Amino acid sequence: MAEISYELKQQLINDAHLRVAHSVLKESLNDLQTRIEALEKTQSSVDKLMAAAGRPREISATIKTTRAELEKVEASLATLDRVVERLLPSLIERTETHVREECPEFVKGLATGNDFTDWSRSIERFQRKIDAYLQALGSARNMVTSGYDPKEKKISLKAEDSLSAAILAASELEAETAFVNKVADAHQAAVADTPQAKAVLPRVPVARFREWTERLRQITDIPAMQTEFTRIISMCEMLQSTGALALDEAVKRATQEHSELSRGFVMEYLGRLRDYADEHWLNIEETPSRVQKLEHDVLGMSNFPWVFEA
Repeated sequence: MAEISYELKQQLINDAHLRVAHSVLKESLNDLQTRIEALEKTQSSVDKLMAAAGRPREISATIKTTRAELEKVEASLATLDRVVERLLPSLIERTETHVREECPEFVKGLATGNDFTDWSRSIERFQRKIDAYLQALGSARNMVTSGYDPKEKKISLKAEDSLSAAILAASELEAETAFVNKVADAHQAAVADTPQAKAVLPRVPVARFREWTERLRQITDIPAMQTEFTRIISMCEMLQSTGALALDEAVKRATQEHSELSRGFVMEYLGRLRDYADEHWLNIEETPSRVQKLEHDVLGMSNFPWVFEA
């Protein structure tokens, strides 16, 4: 076990006593509930009537006394829970500070969070490239019929220029797709040996838009060319309507998972620290006084039993 700061050690000791106190109170609570259930099963109708009349028989008096004990234990548990709720965040934060110092792989994984923060800009760029390609493709489709020479089966120079523009836009879209996937690959490699390894960035489906657009030049039949335009545009519109949205949702999921994995690692480490504290630093005889002091310090009052059997 790496060296632990004095402050973290004291918090772990306090936490250990609070957990022991909770366990004892919970056991007492369960025992009292079981006793009450057993007593109520043996309580006759006459016993209940006598108790209601203010003259309880012995068994009814015992049930009443036991219920009063149960209420005290429930109140003690509620107070204890309030103290734990106030102290636990600080313990978790100090544990994370310790983890940052002792686990370089955790810090490395945290650093990859920058990949998520910049992802919205990547999605925006990707969306712009889709829009530009669709616009160029639409212009090219409109131009191919203008000035078409059916005898030579050739499209006009303006149509050729518009196809060239569409091919360029397709190239830029494919380049953006490749970059997005390259970042995702780099991120996955970076987190491979960290606690955040499962929080991977999404990848964009790869489509051969440039190749498809270039093949349009080889089609001499206008109806066939228009059919191919329609097919390519439909594919791109599908990517436009679902691709960017799916990317955004996938990044949000990965961001959430990244955070959960980071916290999960800290909590797992805290579990190991708790085991160590229980084994090396916990003195159960000090639990009543320690818990009472913690309740006074945190809440200004204490209703924890001053003695109990540990």
